[in-house]
Amino acid sequence: MQFFKNARRKIFNASTLKTEIPHNPHPSGGGQKSINDVQTVIIGAGLAGLSAASHLIKNGFKRTIILEATDRYGGRINSKHFGDAFCELGAKWISIDASHNTVYELLQQRSGLPKKIQQKEETLYVNTKGAKINKQLPELVDIFFKKLCAGVELKNRYAKGNLHELDNVYSYFQAESAKIINAMFKEKERLLVADIFNALMKDFGGKLGCNLEYLNIEQLIKFKNQFAYPIYIPTGMNSILDDVIINIDSDNLLIGRPVGEIKWLSNGSMSRDTKKSVNCLDGSVINADHIICTVPLGVLKTFAGLMFKPPLPAEKLNAIRNLGFGSPVKIYFEYKNPLPEWFSTNLRPLWSSEEHLQDRHWTKQVVEISKAPSSNHVLEITIGGAYYDEIEKLPDTEVIDEITKLLRLCLKNPKIPFPAEVLRSKWSSSACYLGGRPYFSTNSSAQDIQTLSKPLGITPSLLFAGDATILNGFGTVDGARMSGIREAQRIIDYYKK
Repeated sequence: MQFFKNARRKIFNASTLKTEIPHNPHPSGGGQKSINDVQTVIIGAGLAGLSAASHLIKNGFKRTIILEATDRYGGRINSKHFGDAFCELGAKWISIDASHNTVYELLQQRSGLPKKIQQKEETLYVNTKGAKINKQLPELVDIFFKKLCAGVELKNRYAKGNLHELDNVYSYFQAESAKIINAMFKEKERLLVADIFNALMKDFGGKLGCNLEYLNIEQLIKFKNQFAYPIYIPTGMNSILDDVIINIDSDNLLIGRPVGEIKWLSNGSMSRDTKKSVNCLDGSVINADHIICTVPLGVLKTFAGLMFKPPLPAEKLNAIRNLGFGSPVKIYFEYKNPLPEWFSTNLRPLWSSEEHLQDRHWTKQVVEISKAPSSNHVLEITIGGAYYDEIEKLPDTEVIDEITKLLRLCLKNPKIPFPAEVLRSKWSSSACYLGGRPYFSTNSSAQDIQTLSKPLGITPSLLFAGDATILNGFGTVDGARMSGIREAQRIIDYYKK
């Protein structure tokens, strides 16, 4: 009965579950109902939802149903075979610098799966006139900037309660980089060094998909460095899902089943025998003893006030409102002829602060143009800073024209060809996601994450998982997986009692 053991990312729908799934009439109190009769409905087939389902099924909860709104499973893990490379429209790296990383453990279990540490590649900084910047200067600035990102000095100030003047990450980066520039660099270098610092700030914001002015300073203190020593999977991040779904049969997963309403209590009753159900937009109704909600934070921000019956408690809605949800932009160009003919090293366009003030064109948010790993035909364009929604909505023709114009300018080569194909992410404009990844906004507190993660109801009726519901691993694929297992274990423990 196991599926996908030797197949990859097959789309399917279970015809046996087209109609309403009957609800077992027995009481749902712990110890009064066999786990064979307990039905759990999981909303969302991202890594959190799949991990929760796998953990439940392995522990005997066979009546576990996953509802996925889109035509694919995996959520924001989305690898596309594009040209001669696997390109990541969502999560790209797996951190190996943290202990007990559950996603890294999946990789270790897959001995036949190729995996590589991100290699330090030479990056050429070029100004808008095509002049090359001596690589020693950017490399030195990068060392200082990584220390700022690690928040070492911040932790001491935070412990003393001396952060009142720094209300966001941007103000911190600006204040500290100014000190470093004046203390460590010659006067004739300072303007250029400031421009390099600004480029690195845009890159940092691009990874989270947010303007750093909206990012809480505690992001650097309370959460592990999510960008240190990463590894990537040449065959695509999708490959890590194979071990997660190995216990999930086709009857457990319904693809293309968007949810309209989640009834987690009946008439506000808190009794154990309350009927719960999930109503799908196609008219089907699936009854449940437990509901695990793993929908993205962006969807909760927009629809949480409408989709839950009864409404969520005010503190839960406030937590959803306070947390930030960014939209990283991913752009890939595929070229007909091999890149080495004209592209020899990764490129970072460098604009001066004056140029930024004169013209705020979206191309000034291009942080880096680099060759996709193990590819000779695909370039990856990294976007940072701001204007994510604007860039995502641009037509392909404009994106191709403007970035090609930028390449020709920086490389002083008017013959650089246009790409044959373009691949882009569309996270913020997708109704099923409405953004790419959570971040710790200036309105957030650690309490918001804990409040969002708390289950509702006695049984518990409604549980929440996803990378926005966990402090240790917040905003990461590891956090998503751990949160799914956490909520599944909560249900298992309830029946063990």
